[in-house]
Amino acid sequence: MNWKIAVLAVLLAFILWGSYVGYAILTLQPSINARWGYVDDNTTEVWISAHLDKPLLVPASIENVSLEFAGVPVAKVERFDYGATEKDVTLAISIDNRNLVKAMINYLNNGQRGSFTIYLKGKLLGVVPVKGSISEEVNEDILSYLDVKAESRDLGIAKTPALVETETEWAGVRGNKAVIINHLQLYNPNPFPLPITGVSYTLYVNGVKIGEGTIVESVVLPAKGYGTVDVETFIDTNALPEAWVRHIKNNETSYVKAEIYLDVTVLGKEFKMELATVDETVRTDIMGDLNRMLEGLVR
Repeated sequence: MNWKIAVLAVLLAFILWGSYVGYAILTLQPSINARWGYVDDNTTEVWISAHLDKPLLVPASIENVSLEFAGVPVAKVERFDYGATEKDVTLAISIDNRNLVKAMINYLNNGQRGSFTIYLKGKLLGVVPVKGSISEEVNEDILSYLDVKAESRDLGIAKTPALVETETEWAGVRGNKAVIINHLQLYNPNPFPLPITGVSYTLYVNGVKIGEGTIVESVVLPAKGYGTVDVETFIDTNALPEAWVRHIKNNETSYVKAEIYLDVTVLGKEFKMELATVDETVRTDIMGDLNRMLEGLVR
């Protein structure tokens, strides 16, 4: 074969291929779906499936895709199924549950500020390197969700204080315990002062005991007056992955229970008084948000 004809044929084929790829990308109408995969105390998998209405005919491979939050690597791509002549693409992302806890601690240590960063490294056409990253800042006040309130109740010999408001501040980490300070703002409806000598505070998520607290310093609530009781609460970071697994397996629903008891002195006698037992149902829609984000990307 004449070499000029051969070169022309290759060039024509390349032009036709490039035209098809450009047309395919411009008219592409993929459907994308994300769902939870395997989950245990160590790992949470997210599976993302895409169906293309036409094959792209572009050879591509992924060497590494990873997600970093607050400076801690929390997820990476474990599997990437894609073929240049195929219409279906599957991506399996593995989240390290314990690193996710570490990232949240970094986030709180930094004043509830941090960033999500996605790193990508791969190849197009088997030889063209692709490398880059995308970051997004996060500053959600997650401690504000720990605001507990409770009304006063008449116990006969005395009325329980009303829990007007709970302010929470981050106090760092001690060993495997995350420490938060709960400032309980109380109102004493009784016509006599109410000495608070102790507080027991227990927090459960999906039946898993994740935290408990004690009073920092005794306080006397004035008659018909207000006062603040500070409670040091220790969150067991080793228990958080189990609570997270139950949240995912329960269709992103968690049952949160907080029990707060006061040690008080009434007429010279000490009593343990239930201040509040709070049962809350917390629902998230992480996968729904992810699917809506993916829909926005392909529109």
